Formats: sequence, C-alpha cells, structure tokens
Amino acid sequence: MNGEFLFNYSNSMNTEIGDFGISISDIDNELEKATSCIQNLRDKEENGELGFLDVLKDNLDNYEELKEYSKNFENLLIIGIGGSNLGLRASESAILGSLTSRYDKPKIHYMDNSDPEKTNYILKKLDLENTLVFVISKSGNTIETLANFFVVRNLMKKKNFNWTKNIVSITHDGELKKLTEKEKYIHFDVPKNVGGRFSVLSSVGLAPMACAQINIKKLTDGAKLMEKSCKLENIFKNPALMNSFIHYMMYNRGKKVSVMMPYIERLRSFGMWYGQLWAESLGKNGFGQTPVTAVGATSQHSQLQLYVDGPKDKIVTFLSVKKFKCDLEIEYEYESAFKGYKMSEIINSELVGTENSLKFHNVPTVKIVLDELNEITLGKLFLMYEMQTAISGEIYGINAFDQPAVEHGKKIAHEFLTKNRSRGMSNELHSKNHVILSK
Repeated sequence: MNGEFLFNYSNSMNTEIGDFGISISDIDNELEKATSCIQNLRDKEENGELGFLDVLKDNLDNYEELKEYSKNFENLLIIGIGGSNLGLRASESAILGSLTSRYDKPKIHYMDNSDPEKTNYILKKLDLENTLVFVISKSGNTIETLANFFVVRNLMKKKNFNWTKNIVSITHDGELKKLTEKEKYIHFDVPKNVGGRFSVLSSVGLAPMACAQINIKKLTDGAKLMEKSCKLENIFKNPALMNSFIHYMMYNRGKKVSVMMPYIERLRSFGMWYGQLWAESLGKNGFGQTPVTAVGATSQHSQLQLYVDGPKDKIVTFLSVKKFKCDLEIEYEYESAFKGYKMSEIINSELVGTENSLKFHNVPTVKIVLDELNEITLGKLFLMYEMQTAISGEIYGINAFDQPAVEHGKKIAHEFLTKNRSRGMSNELHSKNHVILSK
C-alpha cells in the first residue's frame, strides 16, 4: 500500500497571494525559534512528557488476543467522549469507509453524549449479549462515560449471561479502574503521560481498532515514518514544523480561524478529531485559533461564500487523495458537460476551483495530498498533527497537554448535579429576571 504524503504550502506564500502571504525571509527570521522548539520537544520526550510518541514503541501483540476474542461478538459498543471517541471514529471512517451506516460485522456503535434519547435509541438496536462493550476514560471519572456505562451495565446485569466477559475497560484511574478490578473486566491501561486528545495511537484507539479489523501495525508504521520527519530541525523538510509556523504567523496577521476541509468523505471525521486537538491544546491564555470543520465539495454550497467574501480571518487546510478506493463514470444518453467524466474528476476539479478562488481573494491555504487514504497515510496524518500541536505549544509558550478550562466546567457541572438535585431546581443557571417564556 502506497504511503506517499505531500505537504504543499505554496498558497500561503507571498509569491501566490501577495502581501497577504508569508515570505521566505519571514520563515528565515523564525529559524532559530524553530530549532529551539524541536530541541525543547526532544528534551520533553527524554523526560517522558511526550506520551503520544512513547506509545509508538508499544508491543502490538497485546491486542491480538483481544482481536480474536472479539470475533465472538456481532457488535462493538464504544462508550467514551472527546479523545476517547473521536480518534477511533476518524479511523473507522477513514479506513473502513463507513459513510452512512455500517452493516459489516462487527457493527460499531458510539455512546458519547449524555443525551438520554440517543442512548435509548442505540440500546433499542443492540443485542447486548452479542455486544463487546468498550468503556473508555483515562481519568476513570468522566461523567458522561460513567452515566452511559452504568445504564448499559445495569441492563446487562438483568440478563441471564456472564455479562462481565462482554466488557473491555480502558482507563488509568478513578471509579472505572476500581470497578474494573472489582468485577474483573478485560483491561488496558492508558499511560499517565498520554492525554485524551493525543491518545488515538495508544490503547484508547488501538484496542477497539484491532477488533474492527483495522491494520494497527500499518497505522503505527505510518506514524513512525512521519515521526522521523517531524523531529527534523530543518523547517523546509519538516511538515509539522512548517505548518505550525505558518499557522502561527497567520495568527499574528489576524487569521483566528483554522478551517479543515478534506475533499474525501472518509476524512470528514478526521476534521472533528483535529478540532478537539487544536482547540483544547492551544486555546489558552488568550491565544488559540478556532477550528472549523468543512468538507469538499459539500461545504462549497454552505460556507465558501463566507471564506471568499467574508472577513479575512481564516487559513484553510485542504486534504485530498490522488486515488479513491473506487470510481464511477458518468453515463448520460443526452449531451451534457459532464458526460464521460469520472466522479473523481468532478470532485478534484471542485477542489481546484475552491483553491484558486481562495487564492484569487488572498485567503491563505495549505494542502496535504495523499497518494491514497490507507492505514499508513492515516497514521502519518495523526502523528503530523499531534507533533504540529506540540510544536505550536512551544511557539506560544503554553502547555499544549492540559485543559484547565475544561476541568473547571466539569467541576461546576458535578457540583450542580450533586448539590442541587434535592432542591428540585431547574437545570438553568440564569436569573429569573432575564427569562422570556412563550406559551
């Protein structure tokens, strides 16, 4: 399988978009800082602070037994939210191509939100006895995950089968770890130095991926190949380093929005994974670009007007492939401008149109072109963006691996839930003087 990966940043340069672009001298002025960023990350890796790189050395044989065991089940149920969900979803879509509903075995279902309607809908479709349940939370205390799991666990307990054999726990600590040890679930540890949004290539992603028949060896092989490039001090040979500085320099020019726009449907969910990684890692101390997920060519009919003719506050990333898994020729008995063309030619021409329209209107863009989308190139994408995010943390002088504002929100939610239930209060926190009620 071909793993060719091309990063093209021409349309962010002044040679293509004039004064709105970056010059070679702009990049040259950042060379010392770029070298320092790589050296700092090298030190952090040696100190055990870059767990997302450490996991690339893990023995994948640990997942083979689980893979065989999972063949006894028709369904996989993934209970997890955020980093415990998005990487796996991106991988399933990218590799298995589940663009609507997946009918192959195993069927994969996701419980992430604490929306009772969604949870109930999924449970109505599932035969729990034939379902392998993955409950994933690094902290072991994620409220949405535990709430969903306790509902599922209770239903399983009411059925007449050895239900604990249906559960795979992926956690490091907390209430879930205690329950895992007490009820003896199959268990995989989440390393302490791997944050949720950086965990896709750890047990969090690899254990369920292996059961979903994704080739996790090729995925990690691709990541290891990209790792070598992303550790180079030469910015012109390191795509993560170059892209992090391009986004940094564009941020300083008012580009506060980062749009991820794949021109292949199988990467739509990758945009959601990127959104968490970029926002939660870098949205601190007043810094941070807002990530926006789009998909070509669909978003041309909903968002492109804003990108072209709206505020000049965006940098756009295109993801594309040279070769799709399949192609279709357009046959039509009457004369038509599209007759005889292939579908791949249509979507690629739409990418060219969008790219050049943005270029004409001085909107900076970068583009990643994959020879084809497979486990190797997906592994490269995951690792490049993890490294790019880590590098960006060094550039901004912030910790890319914590999420204090998220933890604050969780604390408030937990306090509200536990302290106010007995008072029969509404779940609203606003003053009654600022409520408009329509009957």
